[in-house]
Amino acid sequence: MVVASGGNPFAKEMSIRKRIGNIYNKREEDFPSLRDYNDYLEEVENMVCDLIEGIDVPAIEAKISQYQKENAEQIMISQARKAEELAAALSKGPSRHDGDTAATQSSQAGPSTVPHGQYAPAIAIGQPRPTQPVPIAA
Repeated sequence: MVVASGGNPFAKEMSIRKRIGNIYNKREEDFPSLRDYNDYLEEVENMVCDLIEGIDVPAIEAKISQYQKENAEQIMISQARKAEELAAALSKGPSRHDGDTAATQSSQAGPSTVPHGQYAPAIAIGQPRPTQPVPIAA
């Protein structure tokens, strides 16, 4: 189930990482020690890299399939936990702290009228743009 390599390599990598991340979705608190968690992360990263490079793909796909069968309940619990955390974060909405007003203002342009976290153009709208390059004096 690896994406064909004829397309965009970045899209291929992201597709593989997303698929593997939805299956191998354990967190640090799911392990008895940090060492076990890091070993798990290293194993997952090695599989992702091998899938991206096309190294031993059938064996890796079989390993993924076996892991899915053995850990189906754990995978569903982790996905539900992630969905609950996302719903909780979205229900809170964007939060603003009155004490952070100095941090939201640009140090170069002075106070901004654009709310924090939104795009503000670098130039004022309505100013004419040069139509030809300006020659540099020698």
